[in-house]
Amino acid sequence: MSSTSVSVLVPMAGPQLEFQSTVNTIRAYLASTGLAFEVLPIKPTASERYGVLLRRGAAEATGDAIVIVDPDLPYRVEAIGDAVALIDSAATDIVFGSTGAIASRHLLLRWLIGALPDRTIRLKAFSREAARLVLEETKLAGEECDLEVAFLANKYGFRVETLHLDLQRSVSSKRTFTPASVYAAIRIRMINRRMGYRAGRRCPVCFSNDVRTLAQISGNVVRICSRCKCRYLNDFTRSSGVGPPRRALRAHPPAGEGEPPVGKHSDRARQKTSGRRLSTLRRHLAPRARVLEVGVRDGSFGAAAGSEFEYVGIDYAMAAVRNARARGLEVYAAALSNFVNTGRSFDAVVLHHVFENMPDPHDALARIKDLLRPGGFLFLTTFDTEGLLYVVTEKKLFAQLFGQHLVLYSRSALIELLERSGFEIDTIGPDFEYRDHRLVRHWIGSHWPGLAPLVSAIIRLLPDPMLVSSGSIRIIAQRRAGAPIDTRVVRSAEPTHAR
Repeated sequence: MSSTSVSVLVPMAGPQLEFQSTVNTIRAYLASTGLAFEVLPIKPTASERYGVLLRRGAAEATGDAIVIVDPDLPYRVEAIGDAVALIDSAATDIVFGSTGAIASRHLLLRWLIGALPDRTIRLKAFSREAARLVLEETKLAGEECDLEVAFLANKYGFRVETLHLDLQRSVSSKRTFTPASVYAAIRIRMINRRMGYRAGRRCPVCFSNDVRTLAQISGNVVRICSRCKCRYLNDFTRSSGVGPPRRALRAHPPAGEGEPPVGKHSDRARQKTSGRRLSTLRRHLAPRARVLEVGVRDGSFGAAAGSEFEYVGIDYAMAAVRNARARGLEVYAAALSNFVNTGRSFDAVVLHHVFENMPDPHDALARIKDLLRPGGFLFLTTFDTEGLLYVVTEKKLFAQLFGQHLVLYSRSALIELLERSGFEIDTIGPDFEYRDHRLVRHWIGSHWPGLAPLVSAIIRLLPDPMLVSSGSIRIIAQRRAGAPIDTRVVRSAEPTHAR
């Protein structure tokens, strides 16, 4: 924290209090931490109210972290250091102090606004970027500015964490949410509808501005587009820009050594899944057609397709490339964006759970269209956020899904995206894969422990591996002749993804 500078704002809206002792206490504490700091007591003029003071203080502050405190400081002064530590460690962008009094209340306000601050105390901390976009963008003048701050934090996709505090003295019972707060929340939503606030970044799939924060996961925020129902990470900077977030090959555990972790399938299950996918290709392609697989994974599909088609694979991870080449496959270490095709155009391009790892779906589909011959096929397998299985398991799978993927698509969004990119939908339906009994029992036991004994008894009657649904869809689309709609013009006018 030694490199962080802190600005502490002490707004004095309302009755004038004796706050000099508060200022001295804060200065003495921050001096003991070794931080570079400034304490800014913000006194109102005759016409200024709380919201105006916040905007004026944010404009005057120069610190990397901006903290707003109560002038009577009803909590320990160390809470300021805790809030700054959360900001400085990059664990969050905004911190709301809380006494725990609003944990399960005000459901209507939460639906209208998002994460609520605690009205009984005013402790809030912001990174410099968050303060610039949130505090300086507020419009309201009174106490309802706290609601406006929470709404804008959600609108711009900032991470918000709650810092629980124990009060050392009582605070005014009048500072709670009232029916007037609901009116203020509706007013904030109307200002936003009239484009009174700066526009947030657009959805990377449909370019809509109607996006909101759906959930927070470790180190990131998951956003949802209300128009296309796609979920995506708020910030793609952790990706290298050309490859998937991760692609690591690990040996399967030997048979009989306990339950496998989620996602680890036996060689037999992978081979049967690859054979099922290969049969789909046979129905649409002539023998010896040229096929490109993007993301070869363990090479099981390439090994099956290589005996019937002219197979070429690409993968961003060198481990996957080496593993596939060991099988005798023609595989290149490249991403879709920088792959150079030295042969004739491909008759088919195959992506099995790879499309959701690509940060820009429009550029990816444009590149696929360039690689395909006119009339060539795109075989795409991905998760479906409108599917029943995904809806049921979404909350429990958030951290896992977005630890591996960047964008999760809805069926309707994929159809629109493909048609606008120069493809015609041939077939669309659920995708089934083979899973080992041990993996299915492990998955059921971790999600619905009460059903595990019954499900285990039923599974023993079925073949191993068994055919199950993973909540995914398989889309087969055919390339149309002619140029697709130029979506790059829309994207260049206003960027997508992050704030």
